Amino acid sequence: MAKWQKEMGQTYKGTYNGEKTDHLGYIFPDVIKNGKLAGRVKWGTRKINLTWSTNGENGNEFQIVAVATGGKGGTSFPTTYLFCIHNNQPVVFMTQTTNGNYLFVQDTQNADLQAEFAKIVTGIKPAILTDASLNTDVSSSVKASPQRWPSAYQGTWYYYESYDKKVDTLKPEKISAVKLTYLKTQKINWLDIRGAHQTAGDGSYEYLRYHYYNGRQIPVMMMASGADAWFDGNAYQSKEIANQMKDFTFGDESKSQEDLD
Repeated sequence: MAKWQKEMGQTYKGTYNGEKTDHLGYIFPDVIKNGKLAGRVKWGTRKINLTWSTNGENGNEFQIVAVATGGKGGTSFPTTYLFCIHNNQPVVFMTQTTNGNYLFVQDTQNADLQAEFAKIVTGIKPAILTDASLNTDVSSSVKASPQRWPSAYQGTWYYYESYDKKVDTLKPEKISAVKLTYLKTQKINWLDIRGAHQTAGDGSYEYLRYHYYNGRQIPVMMMASGADAWFDGNAYQSKEIANQMKDFTFGDESKSQEDLD
């Protein structure tokens, strides 16, 4: 952690140095030990119970073994990292919660922190996967005759439909029914999907990238529509994850139409 914060130009206090950390009144590890966080932590929409452990072997589902709080100098609000053993697997959560009744946590998307903590816990540093590896055959699939669906885009995907307030499914149509092209907008190389005989109107757009969930990188599909590929939502290969994350955004999504209002 000391090496990482130096490289990032940030300063953190950590329980691993015998210090207590203060996240806007949440004093760690005390707030976990004394039960004041009980029933007040959410990971996505799921309520979770954090417990404190010195070695990750207390038998509970979410065991916090270290906490670090800090950030860049001059920032108004701190960032706190919670180093957790979840069902025997390492995961680094982070929170920037500033108020309210709940402490909202999410997987940090900092690959170095996730990988280094995994190495400490398991003795093996996992490879950091790239978005390019998910999209490696998109170009050849679009240029092929006949076209084909890129391999990573196939299968069933699940996303939360906010209007109907339920998880819905997305499956690739028959390749003969669509025409695949590229659209580059908002710095994203979208897979542009249109009807095979469509001559006007906009397509639907998909782009795959990796994000951390439960300490591991998983493919997450960004979905968009409209003239400038306005963000519609994120889709997952797991119905359970889609239901938990609902309309959560990772921060790398394209702009939505609401951003124009």
